[in-house]
Amino acid sequence: MELLLKGKLENLFKSKDFKNKENGEVKEGKYQAQFIEQIESEEGSQLVIHKVSIPEDKVAQLKTKVGEMVSISVRAYSSKNGIGFYGI
Repeated sequence: MELLLKGKLENLFKSKDFKNKENGEVKEGKYQAQFIEQIESEEGSQLVIHKVSIPEDKVAQLKTKVGEMVSISVRAYSSKNGIGFYGI
């Protein structure tokens, strides 16, 4: 099954390197895409920022799309913080 995340790409950045506290191994930071979702409710409008990790081979293509509507192929995962997505 293929999932597509569609939305306005607000920002693209590379996160900090990650150091595993157990074995000291350092992994290079991943590129992240940020999307803003506007949620309407009876109480008013709320903006929610979503971050999605992006494979390095897709970064050059997305850098020129900041501020535009884009579609990204993603996979979903579940964690204690809810449902998240990562780019494929």
